[in-house]
Amino acid sequence: MSKTPDDPNNASLKSQSRRRPARQLPGGGSLTLVQPPDAHEHFLNAMDLRRGSVGKAMDEPAAIELFEIAAADGHRGASAALALLCDGKVAAEDSEKHFRSAKDWIVSGANKNDEWGLLFLGIMYFDGYEVEQDYQQAADYFQQAAKHNNSCAQGFLGYMHSMGHGVLLNRQAAVSYYRAAADQGHVVAQFDLGVCYAHGKGVPKDKRAALGWFKLAGERGDLQARALLAKMYATGNMVEADNETSVKWFHRAAEAGHTASQFDLGVCYVNGVADTQNHSEAMQWFRKAAQSGHAQAQLNYGIGCALGLGVAKDVYQAVFWFSMAADQDNAAAQYNLGRMYEHGLGIDKDEQAAIDWYRKAADRGNIRAQVNLGLRYGNGRGVSQNYTRSARWLRRAAKQGDARAHYNMGVLHQNGWGVPASEIRAIEHFKAAAAKGSAKAERSLRALQRAGRQAAEHNAAEV
Repeated sequence: MSKTPDDPNNASLKSQSRRRPARQLPGGGSLTLVQPPDAHEHFLNAMDLRRGSVGKAMDEPAAIELFEIAAADGHRGASAALALLCDGKVAAEDSEKHFRSAKDWIVSGANKNDEWGLLFLGIMYFDGYEVEQDYQQAADYFQQAAKHNNSCAQGFLGYMHSMGHGVLLNRQAAVSYYRAAADQGHVVAQFDLGVCYAHGKGVPKDKRAALGWFKLAGERGDLQARALLAKMYATGNMVEADNETSVKWFHRAAEAGHTASQFDLGVCYVNGVADTQNHSEAMQWFRKAAQSGHAQAQLNYGIGCALGLGVAKDVYQAVFWFSMAADQDNAAAQYNLGRMYEHGLGIDKDEQAAIDWYRKAADRGNIRAQVNLGLRYGNGRGVSQNYTRSARWLRRAAKQGDARAHYNMGVLHQNGWGVPASEIRAIEHFKAAAAKGSAKAERSLRALQRAGRQAAEHNAAEV
């Protein structure tokens, strides 16, 4: 059977010497020129870097670079990897081009029992990529590839057995596959094995073993492991709480591009965790996370721009970032965007737009927006006066413990505006607001109590 130049089973590729014939030097001796790695070596190195191997830490950017070099040299396996393993890291049109180039090679390789053809065909069925999704078919191809000791296939099988996708749910089998891949240096499998030990799934629960696998995976490039370790040390979960170690792991995850950790690191700098308070540094990390679409980071960076906290004051930038977060249904951003419209900060003043954003925020539970709408309906500011609607919004905010909402609900009950007149309910709300430090509620409560005593004294005198 003939073999294509990029066939991973082509023995000639493995046996060819990479050394050119020695050349004699003028003064005696010889010089041997070493050829650079060929396309297949680039492919194999990239696969090792894609998820890690013994002696090689995970490095996805370096893997993609090697895949692209190999693909440019016509290696179909590298094209398959770019299309099927690098989702979101390669432009969609380039991914489609690579897949068209590799499709026949994948099917042909699988038919020849080639481990890479089997792996990639399994991934196609697993993801439903250009075929109807079929976990059973995927598991079959992964099992065949795993017989070649392919760590990627073993990792997939571990996951499928842990979830019962295409195979019977079998956590012991999942652990077996994860361990086989982990022993070959597969970093994600090492993390997954740590999860199994942490939760006692398929193995006895063992916090020390879990921590060991998480640390190994984190040291070797797994961003999930780094982020998890940071959270563990921050909260004291499974380990003794250690803020310095937590910040260290947040840094390692954030610097490698883990969006949630970039946000968390910003929070650490805002709160001065491990003596690190630095608003300027915090805003840099919030901006990185915001640029990746993290809504809360967009909100926080917008607040920084609005206040000039850790970054130059820029109300136009604040509106931009509030808008980005508001479009993701972040209630606090919607409220803040309403404020910008109401006061004409960084955007044309527009009372109706402000009210629309307040309503969206209020519907999502934002207390300030609920109080704002409650007061607007009570005063008829920007809306038709409607005490019933005022009470509806203030009541929702009061249930969340807001002092202003409690005070104003007390006023409504005291006067019977939009709610039944009730001195008892008014006193309850005034007491709740006073307990949260409302001086106005304290004065209203004393006035009601004084009026009650006077009424009692008057009634007693009449008797």
